[in-house]
Amino acid sequence: LPLTYSQQLQQLKERGLTVNSEEKALHLLEAISYYRLSGYWYLLLQDKKNHAFKANADFDTAFRLYCFDRELRKLVLAELEKIEIAVRAKMIYVLSHKHGAFWFSNPSIFRNPIKHADSITKMGQEYSRSDEEFIKAFSDKYSNPLPPSWISVEITSFGTLSMLYSNLLPGTEKRAIANHFGVSDSVFQTWLHSIVYLRNICAHHSRVWNRSMSIRPQFPKK
Repeated sequence: LPLTYSQQLQQLKERGLTVNSEEKALHLLEAISYYRLSGYWYLLLQDKKNHAFKANADFDTAFRLYCFDRELRKLVLAELEKIEIAVRAKMIYVLSHKHGAFWFSNPSIFRNPIKHADSITKMGQEYSRSDEEFIKAFSDKYSNPLPPSWISVEITSFGTLSMLYSNLLPGTEKRAIANHFGVSDSVFQTWLHSIVYLRNICAHHSRVWNRSMSIRPQFPKK
């Protein structure tokens, strides 16, 4: 059964959690939610099965961990932004010079036609949803289903971009993109997948601290 904020706080106290300021704790339970905060007081439990807290475990410690994790997500996202932009730029440059401005719509350079069709569908959806001025200017002037890659890829989600890269046929261009970042194409592919996963965790404000990542990148042999 759902509990009121006061009942939630009382339950925590009965389980042994020290609460230094009930007013602050009630505010945080309302503003953040019991369930989200529970990920940060989980390590403070002595008996996880019966939800009994360790001696001297307190609400403030859990909240400080929550604040640390919030700042950690900001730092991670700031660095991922740099990586994403660099990957977009390199893919656009290398593939456009080899296969033309609309390389992403050329099925002959991709391994799996079903995955390729799915990527194009997602790019179309992202294009139709975009409210960027440069997208509006393009659609007003041209009738192409999608703009050239230096426009399309800029508004494509990083998840879709990762799928496009992983579905590319093995070759010089795929290796060149990965080599720019200092790894092989097979390793780079797992890095992109892991970045998408980590980015989604951060974007949904999920816990990064003390998390076991279910998707992990390969380590290069060198």
